[in-house]
Amino acid sequence: MRTRLATDVGNKGERMYPNGMRDVLCKIWSSDGFRGFYKGYGIALVSVSMHRFVYLGGYDFIKSEFDQPQSGRRMTVAERFVAAQIVSMSASTLHYPLDCVRRRLMMEAGKTKSERKYRNTFHCFRRIWAEEGYRGFYLGLQMNLIRCIGSALVLVSYDEFKKVLLKKS
Repeated sequence: MRTRLATDVGNKGERMYPNGMRDVLCKIWSSDGFRGFYKGYGIALVSVSMHRFVYLGGYDFIKSEFDQPQSGRRMTVAERFVAAQIVSMSASTLHYPLDCVRRRLMMEAGKTKSERKYRNTFHCFRRIWAEEGYRGFYLGLQMNLIRCIGSALVLVSYDEFKKVLLKKS
């Protein structure tokens, strides 16, 4: 619903959802019923799971390999930030095609079957690949990679806060 409201620019100043969220809810309910609110949900679960696996697992793996307190070798904050940035960008790049499909399927909610461009997740993948090639899956990735700075800061900040809290207890 958020995506639909964000993209509702209308033609010649006329908006599709002039009353906001209520209009979106009514349109989705009337065209798709309860299932319409969950368009793209399956691929979203797969996408988020994969992203978190690479993001959190990758960072922990790098820390376990390079941060060796027993041998006296500790990663600096800057080194951990670089590692977190690499992991965050890798996770985002790997999961971006799934996120692209999820967003496109979510935009289909509220449309009649004849207006829909995609029948299901696999059809969406095939159609993007056929019409746009691999680049179609990565439209907008640059802006997403800029957001990775914040994701990397979260990982490093968590480690630093954990150190402070463990020293106090």
